[in-house]
Amino acid sequence: MLANLSSSKRPKNWILLTVGLFFILLLLVANTLHNKLPSAFINVSQLSQLLDANNQYDINSVQKVPSTEWQSIHQPTLTLGLVNDVFWFSFSLPDTTTEQTHLLQIDYPLLDNLSIWFVSKNQVLAEHHAGDDLAFSQRALAHKSFLFPVPNTAQPLTVFIRVNTDGALHLPLKLWEHNDFLEFNSRNNLILGLFLGLMLAMGVCYLFLFVTSRSISFLLYSTYVVCLGLTLASLSGLGYQYFWPNSPWLQQHALGIFASLSLCLAVIFCQQLLQVKDQHQGMSKVLTLSAGTIIFGLLLSLIVPLNIFIQSFVMILCLVGMLELGIAIWLWYRGVHIAILFTFSWAILFGSSLLVCLNSLNVIQLNIPSHYPLMLGATVEAMMLALILAISHNQQRQSLLATQVELLEREKQAQSSQKAMLALQENATEELEYKVQERTLELEIALRELSDMNQELEQRNTLDALTGIRNRRYFDKKYQAEVRRSRREQTQLSIVMIDIDHFKKVNDEYGHLIGDECIKSVANTISKALKRPSDDICRYGGEEFALILPHTDLAGAMALVEQLRMDIQNTSIQADNVSIQMTISAGVACAITELNQSEDAILALADKQLYLAKNAGRNNVQGRNLNATKDQE
Repeated sequence: MLANLSSSKRPKNWILLTVGLFFILLLLVANTLHNKLPSAFINVSQLSQLLDANNQYDINSVQKVPSTEWQSIHQPTLTLGLVNDVFWFSFSLPDTTTEQTHLLQIDYPLLDNLSIWFVSKNQVLAEHHAGDDLAFSQRALAHKSFLFPVPNTAQPLTVFIRVNTDGALHLPLKLWEHNDFLEFNSRNNLILGLFLGLMLAMGVCYLFLFVTSRSISFLLYSTYVVCLGLTLASLSGLGYQYFWPNSPWLQQHALGIFASLSLCLAVIFCQQLLQVKDQHQGMSKVLTLSAGTIIFGLLLSLIVPLNIFIQSFVMILCLVGMLELGIAIWLWYRGVHIAILFTFSWAILFGSSLLVCLNSLNVIQLNIPSHYPLMLGATVEAMMLALILAISHNQQRQSLLATQVELLEREKQAQSSQKAMLALQENATEELEYKVQERTLELEIALRELSDMNQELEQRNTLDALTGIRNRRYFDKKYQAEVRRSRREQTQLSIVMIDIDHFKKVNDEYGHLIGDECIKSVANTISKALKRPSDDICRYGGEEFALILPHTDLAGAMALVEQLRMDIQNTSIQADNVSIQMTISAGVACAITELNQSEDAILALADKQLYLAKNAGRNNVQGRNLNATKDQE
């Protein structure tokens, strides 16, 4: 059925039925969450607000501020949007002299600096400090939101709260009795635990599928749902409580990091899953550019103020979200039927994300914690994407099976044709055998001659025309082979770079023909000095030579090259009635090649030692062991 999804009406109906079931599931989960929320908690009353623009008040001076400067607020959930100023809030609590302990909760875990004082008759009964700028262990009570024990007193109790944050300022205040809070907290943690467990399970499951199938779509989905789960953990406060409790810096940036990664992976996953590149090259490039923009925004989030990042992220979310939605609808219109599910799943998550962002900007106000709608949207979207991924993978598998069946059918036809041909071939076999043997003999002779010519040509290609020694081409191959053998057998390999001193002066004074004679003389002297068959001399270029000395340590190589230097220094070159005294400078490098070492490391060190020998006045030999060089560095 899935194999004919693009042409059959039955799969279309099945997809629409699946979408309907997901919407029903969304409604059931939303209704369940609503029933689990507290229906009657004790509301705070007489909430007042004071703007401390100059940061001039402390707990003592703020109590002396006239009531006329305080602004009354008649709502338990205060939302001021993106503000950077310091705000004071005060309110009175009812009589707390009961058998149960009272807890004051500020159910928004993303505040940077939060201080609270419980005051009775101008006397501070309790003082607490919390926020993302402090380690989680410094909180009064270890809870994902800000939770403070209320002093048990029969006297009128006034609460002062000082808040300063770079992000959105939300102050949802709830006064709980201890038992009621435990009951609600257990239900709330169960819901959050189920969500994060689902995200983790799906991420691990599809990671295993990636390992077994090597499908990049599985890896993208696995990473996406994990980042989505971490985004919700950051937004709900569970991340700071359990994952990074000792990192205030990460807590301040976690939401921006994981939200940006989730959005970026969503773009890449959309591009991969819907195969946008096969449908339209331009749209694929736009999605790639969008992913790059999101990553750039993520990096900026680490340095720019949080309020600027939130506004920028909301704008990028709107643009990218509408772009993905538009592409999915366009592909749906073009007959890509998995785009139907993708359109609905992305619309659900995009809508819930946009709802949370607008709440942060104080455009709308939610009466529930902001992670609830995002959690619902993420759950439904993750499950629907898993279904889309399964459908897509199954379509590919069915397409592969159909291709295999077609190939088998063709193979059967080919076998039938082959049997018919065999009957004809058997009649002509005897006649062809003689001709084949004759042609085979001629071919063997031709191949032998061609092989001899190839060997001769290869030999010529590796010889230097002037000196008759090996050339640079041979050196490159031989050097690579010896480096790998040194790594494999863990044996010493020495490389020597030799340069004739002041050779340009010889060319300028005596001409290039005399210079060529000097090069040949030096090459002949070096060749005679090499006694082992494994040692090679190559003309590296111009007046420069290179020696490859396998199974030779630094001391042996230095002794050989020093003797060469003295031999060339003591040899007079006679050419055209001219006697020329030549000297050389040499750089020696030795090493046992390591696994993680670049193949050019020994050659580079030899070249560097040659440079040092030149700087030391020429007619000089410098050498170093590569491993000793690393130790010094």
